[in-house]
Amino acid sequence: MKIQIIGASGSGKSTLAEAVASAADAFWIDADRYQWADTDFTKERPLEERMALYRADRAQHDRFVVSGTTRGWYPEGFADRDFLVLLVLDEPTRLKRLYDRERARFGDRMLPGGDHYEETKEFLDWCATYRTADEYALNSLAAHRKMLREAACAAAEIKAFGAPQELAGQVLALYRKNKK
Repeated sequence: MKIQIIGASGSGKSTLAEAVASAADAFWIDADRYQWADTDFTKERPLEERMALYRADRAQHDRFVVSGTTRGWYPEGFADRDFLVLLVLDEPTRLKRLYDRERARFGDRMLPGGDHYEETKEFLDWCATYRTADEYALNSLAAHRKMLREAACAAAEIKAFGAPQELAGQVLALYRKNKK
């Protein structure tokens, strides 16, 4: 089992991937772990370090569910997946989740005058372009739908409505259906 779940920031892909991995007794890989060296998501790891972490996970786990993508720095990453899922969520809910997540992480630091204000504003502004950016953008709905169309494996787009366990059941049912 090699499932990859992609989607916009704040769509719930990490939560869903963790639930699918738990239900399927597979290893959960969060692609952000490779890129970011800190929990503030401000310090990127050097490419060599990312690749070392990626290769170690791949060498140790042949059953995995990954949330996210390495497309920006390693386009071939997870190319051997056997199921690709695009998780979509309505924009008002997603953008509120992102704001709330930033507020929980950074508190008043993310507000005007705070030391993380510019980073937060830049991140939220970038996230707001997900549905309008074209297929050549690093992270856009158009780019993700292109990945689905061009995937060499089974692929599905699902709506992020319901509890993580319900959505995990939906993903696993689609996975089993497509494995036949």
